[in-house]
This record gives sequence, C-alpha cells and structure tokens, in this order.
Amino acid sequence: MDNPLRWLALVILEEAELPEFEQVARYVAENYVDAPTMTVAGTTDNLFTCTIGEYTAAVTLVPRPIPWSQLEGPCATAWFWPTAADALREHQAHLLVTLVDEGGKEIPKSTALTQLVAGVVANTRSCGVFWGPGRLVHPPQAFLDQAAQLASDDLPLFLWIDFRVEHNDKGHTDKGHTDTGGTRLFTTGLEALGYTELEVAEFQGDPQTLLEYSYNIAHYQLSQSKEINEGDTIGLTEEIQVVAHRSPSMFDETLEVVALEFQSASE
Repeated sequence: MDNPLRWLALVILEEAELPEFEQVARYVAENYVDAPTMTVAGTTDNLFTCTIGEYTAAVTLVPRPIPWSQLEGPCATAWFWPTAADALREHQAHLLVTLVDEGGKEIPKSTALTQLVAGVVANTRSCGVFWGPGRLVHPPQAFLDQAAQLASDDLPLFLWIDFRVEHNDKGHTDKGHTDTGGTRLFTTGLEALGYTELEVAEFQGDPQTLLEYSYNIAHYQLSQSKEINEGDTIGLTEEIQVVAHRSPSMFDETLEVVALEFQSASE
C-alpha cells in the first residue's frame, strides 16, 4: 500500500511558529486519558521529534505557505466548511506533522497522529488542518472538538475519511454506470486505515441519508475490524439493506472498491 500522505498532516498557520514540545505533550496527556506517553527525542529551532508510545513522530516548521494548488481542491470540496478557501488562502506557514510507519495496526496509528495534531493545533495560531490520508481540510476548532470525542467505539471518521457525495446528472454514463439522477458517493481515506474504499454509484433518496448510511458502514468495519466481502448483506433499517460487491471503481477500473447497492429489505 503506497500512499505518501498516509501518516501525514499539515497544521496551517497564520504565521510561522513552532510550539514547545512540553505544551503539546501536556495538552495530549490532559485531554486523552488513554494516550501513550510522549517523550521528546530531539529539538531544533524548526522541529522536534518524539516518541508516542511505540511510535516515532516529528513536527517540522515550514516557514512558507502550502502551494495553493495543493489546497484549492480540498477547499472546494469541503462541504462541511464552505469558507475554507477564504480562511486558508492567506496563510503564511505550516507545520508538517508526521508519524513514521513502522508497521502495526492502522487505527492506533491514526489515533496517535490525531492526538498529536490536536496538541499542535491547540498551541498555535492555526487557521486549518490538512489531513493527508483523506486529503481533507478542517477548521481548527472543529478538528479539536471531533478529536476530543475519540474513542474505540466512536472513531472520528469525518476527520479521517472524505465521504464525497455528488449529484448524478441524468443520462450521463460513467464507465458502464448509467446515471438516472439522485446522488453517488465515494470515499478517500479508508485505504490508509487498511480497508477498501466504498462507492455508491446511484442512490435515490436524501443525500444526508446516504452519507449517514455510508458513515455507519465504514464505522462498523473499522470498530469491529471486519472486512466487507463480495455478496455480504448489511441490514440498515427494517426497510433498507445493502448488498456489497467487489468491483472496479467508477473512476479507475484498475482499483477495486466495495460497491454498495441499496435494496428493499424484502428483496
């Protein structure tokens, strides 16, 4: 699995500043009672390295803006943050927050990176966060609020995964899928967590309902460590069920996804 953004986040800054390691470690210890102990390994004017339990991490100050070409797309698709472009366009610097991938389970690593990023955000004048694995941007306070709720049975998937809901134009055909209106959905970020991305080619109903169903299916996989296989049927309500198919992506036939087909539970 080759994803250069897999364990990387960018804390976007109003001005160049590197927080003190002690401040970051104190925030993590005070706000996450089950967090592993953080120990500093080295510091310079522009970076610190540390261990977080069994993981190695680094926070590096880059005293220049992130190229706008890298943020423009995530800002445009941030449906939950409509003012993202205005908030981030004039930023002056950023912090590169990385977790060294030394093997092990993905959820604990994503959790450790989330807690480290939260500690950095809480101790800087941050105007946003770019979460690399999901290619998402988040407002600082929303990131802190969602990270604060992190638990093994309540994973902050909206921080980690892009659940992209799009309108289908009637009559448009995309790699064998004929759109008849409604909406479609695809995820980015599940692969970094060790699971196959989800896609819904067509959904006739409320887009918010599609988002909630897909979120619940993804959360079930991650919290229960359960992969979805070809032909699996998942009951969502008394009336609605989902049948899963392993199939090529709507966007790239070389990629396998879990395609979700919504059906009446009586079928």
